[in-house]
Amino acid sequence: MKQIVEFELLSDVMCGGVRTVDNFLESEQFVRGSVLRAAFANEILLECPLADVPSKSGRLNFVEVKDADGKCSGCAYRKICESFSDMTFSDAYKNGAFPAPFTARVCKKHGTAHRIKDTIYQNGAIACDDCDGSVRRMESLKGFIRLEGAQKAVREKPDMSMSTHTAISYHTDTAKDGSLFSVNAIRKGQRFTAVIDDCDSGMISVGTVIYAGKYSSNGFGKMRVISLSPFAEITADEIKKRITAFNKRFGTSDMAAVLLMSDACISADNDSSVLSDELYNSRWEKALFGEGDIPFGIEKIFAQTQLYSGFDTSKKWNDWKSTQPDLLALKGTSVLLKIKPDRLDEAAELLAEMQNNGIGRKCDDGYGRIEICHDIHLVGVN
Repeated sequence: MKQIVEFELLSDVMCGGVRTVDNFLESEQFVRGSVLRAAFANEILLECPLADVPSKSGRLNFVEVKDADGKCSGCAYRKICESFSDMTFSDAYKNGAFPAPFTARVCKKHGTAHRIKDTIYQNGAIACDDCDGSVRRMESLKGFIRLEGAQKAVREKPDMSMSTHTAISYHTDTAKDGSLFSVNAIRKGQRFTAVIDDCDSGMISVGTVIYAGKYSSNGFGKMRVISLSPFAEITADEIKKRITAFNKRFGTSDMAAVLLMSDACISADNDSSVLSDELYNSRWEKALFGEGDIPFGIEKIFAQTQLYSGFDTSKKWNDWKSTQPDLLALKGTSVLLKIKPDRLDEAAELLAEMQNNGIGRKCDDGYGRIEICHDIHLVGVN
């Protein structure tokens, strides 16, 4: 059963990110679902007498029932190990915030003190309605936000903590040359929320402590579960109501909006040729929603992509580096869909399934979470 899990950070948390220079490490401003999965796996493996035994497929550091000499039969973690691969972990954001869509605009002078606008349906020239005078410029709303009221947005930027580290030379008992580096981590004391399905294994309970992210052996990454609440999956009827409200807002009848609430790991054709709008949209349809006869098509898309490559520690030493980078559609990507005639019910069923399960690959690790017709898309410029 999926649960809304609230964590309190008991120490600073360092969760990777893109490294720009070797001596300055900056954490992402959220905790990825894959990092949460790794943290729980680490807690299990630290207690497992068979942790060093390769899995049935030859993978290392892999949680599964190995049952060598019957050692798993009486283990308290057996039920967890049996279902660990089926568990799902979403990204954890501060105070339940969400990424600002690439279509959202905010007053350039007064920020979120003035009302925001969203341009997913109409993206022409816009001006801030709350500013006096002729200069009423708006700019992209970036980062993580929460909505307070119909058109009020509040930025939710996590507090960060900078620290400087070095290594000690065992010969001189002084700082080792060339070893000085700085870490910009998420500051302790904040609360982050994720949606996790532990398959009713009892792995998660109030008071559970994990160490997530980098430098956990140095005290970073300590997180404690402070509350659990049920997570209700969305139904097709609720999706239809959202679509109806969206179309009523803009005077249309066959439109729907999709917001990526996390990065989506997608597959794309290796084609660098110049594409028409129709072919470009069809490529995105295939990448996001798969092949086949789907009941809607992409009308507009506002997206950013990134190539991301990391390490696979389930492989043997010296083989960790992943040779195939992933193509990510970044969180905040917004898509305007046009529903095909007389296929609203079918579209609602499919979109509800996609919102509940995600799109693209690696959905169990938090990638590909979407929300249909999010409230922020209703504050358009019409």
